[in-house]
Order: sequence, then C-alpha cells, then structure tokens
Amino acid sequence: MNAEEHTPAERRALPRRVRWIVVPLLVLVPAGYLGWAAVQSRNSGQDPQLRAELAGMVRDWPSGVQRRVYKVPIPTNAVRVGYFETNSWQTSSLYVQFTTSAGGLDGFLAGLGTSRAALRTGQVTATAAQAARVGWRFSPGHHWAGLVLPARDGFPAHQVTVNLDDPDVPAVYVVSTVTFH
Repeated sequence: MNAEEHTPAERRALPRRVRWIVVPLLVLVPAGYLGWAAVQSRNSGQDPQLRAELAGMVRDWPSGVQRRVYKVPIPTNAVRVGYFETNSWQTSSLYVQFTTSAGGLDGFLAGLGTSRAALRTGQVTATAAQAARVGWRFSPGHHWAGLVLPARDGFPAHQVTVNLDDPDVPAVYVVSTVTFH
C-alpha cells in the first residue's frame, strides 16, 4: 500500500509507541514545571533572609528608603556606618551603627524628636539577642548611655545606645523596629 492509498485519518494517526511517549510528556512536563515553580516561590523569602543573616552587618549606609521607613536620620558627617535589616510578617527592624561628632549626635537625636537630656547614663538599650545578632559588644568599662522611644505617630520604636568614651566622637547604635498590625 503506498501513501496515496491511505485515508486522511490513517495518514494523521501516530504510531502507538509515539503516542505512549508524547502524551505523558505533554502532561508531565508542565506538571513538573508547576511543582518546581511552587517550591521556588515557597522558598523565595527564606533564601534572602538566610543570606542576610550569614552576611551580618553591612559596612555601608542603608538606602534612603530604609532610612525614611525606619526614621533613622544618620548625620551627614557620620563615619564607620553599618546596617542590618530583618523582616518578618509582624515586625521589621533596621540595626544601624555609626560614629559622629557631638553636634551630629545632637542632630540625630533631634531628628528622632528627642535630645541628649533623654539619654540615661549606664543604659544599654539593645537586648543581648539583638546585640549578638549583629556582633555588637556592650562591654562594661565604657561610658554607655541610652534611651528607648516607643512607636508613636507613624514613627517606629527606637532603641538608641551611645558610647560616650569620647564625647566629641560618640559611637551610636540604633535598633529601629516597625510593627505591622
């Protein structure tokens, strides 16, 4: 029988072994892709958070958006600036450290709506867990002063600790926390 003797239906019919290969592939390939995409999507929030945890404190300025969201007015003359951000469904925190001048500290505190008079001598406001998370060490024998500002009027909560060993060059440690309702 040559090709002209076959009916159109017979010419279109695929051999049985080809159908047993093609049909399952048409089902399994998209299903496999959807499963792989679902796993990738589920893990997408975990990988960046894990990378951030492993990287620790970033030795750079936080972005302008981060500084605005967390209301952390770092003075323009600040040096040794570093930051670390954590995010979850309920809260997000920005840890910031920098060294500035006496005037820079006053400007920073004014930007938070407070002043140097609110600092309590001997007070370290970052918890031990927060300090350990970013490698901060608040050892005794230094002139620490701190204050806590609760969340208010669109401002996040702030925990500020200052090393005043040299009052002209204070080192500032801030944890700014935004809570979502």
